[in-house]
Amino acid sequence: MTRPEWQADLEENGYTVVKNVIPQHSCDDFVEASLRWLESFPHGFKRDDRTTWKEEHLPWGQKGGLYNRYGVNHESEPGIIKVFEQIWGTDDIIASFDGLNISLPVNGKTGRSDIQKTTPWPHIDQNPRKVDRFELYQGIANMAPNGPADGGLVVLAGSHKLHQKHFGQIGGFRPEGDQGANQNGYDFSAADADWYRAQGCKEVKICAGAGDLILWDSRTIHWNASPVGEQIRFISYVCYCPRSFASDDELARKLEVFQQRKGTTHWPNMNVIPTDRTDYHYALPRRPDDSVDPANRDRPFVEPEENAMVMRLVGVRAQSAACL
Repeated sequence: MTRPEWQADLEENGYTVVKNVIPQHSCDDFVEASLRWLESFPHGFKRDDRTTWKEEHLPWGQKGGLYNRYGVNHESEPGIIKVFEQIWGTDDIIASFDGLNISLPVNGKTGRSDIQKTTPWPHIDQNPRKVDRFELYQGIANMAPNGPADGGLVVLAGSHKLHQKHFGQIGGFRPEGDQGANQNGYDFSAADADWYRAQGCKEVKICAGAGDLILWDSRTIHWNASPVGEQIRFISYVCYCPRSFASDDELARKLEVFQQRKGTTHWPNMNVIPTDRTDYHYALPRRPDDSVDPANRDRPFVEPEENAMVMRLVGVRAQSAACL
């Protein structure tokens, strides 16, 4: 089978956009469901009342619109699954239990005026001890038009190839940037990012249409930009890898987390740690006064159907599903 151009771009540049993966009706349904989800809380958000577009009327999120608490999770689209099956060369894959992003524009006029635009926080979502090897491709299911002013993923193209050189020149990765072996992440300083730019890594704010799938190598330096125009950003974070990457214990833990309807990191196969674990301060969603949100939920707004496809993506083999 001939390898598609997008896959070659992904390997060369560390990111790509696969066009028209998700049907328009699915995008429309996602947008409507996302707005209804925001309006379902007692905090008072109303899509048609811009005075409610502020923190006190929204559920707790990160970086202005990233939500992975309250039992929120993404749905699996056949087109997305097909792309990841092609990447890995197998249909025996498992899904992450990731979150979504509903970023209201930050422009002080027709959007949010209570927060500032996010500033770049260059990072990778991979253990800095393992940057010499490819481990995972992450994904964003783009559900609304995403142009130059609409925020979104920003990458340093080609940076995934230069980490060994960079760390070699500075004497190893900086301990203060390390998110820990169990977190699989590393934060770069602004000076670090400038080093990659000096090596020829172009800063790219990725634009995509509704229904497109954005993919990037977990080693590619990236961050999130706020929308500043009129368009709300609607996306779902998606990631899949072969089930064989997970141990039996990890698969058992993954099933347990799924049955509890909790989220995890973007890694489908390891560090299966619920996002509401109690060993760090912001595990549970909080209100502006730092109190735990009394509207916290332990079940999704819409329960997923436990059909054969969903359970396969959880990691349950068909022959063992009857034993659940």
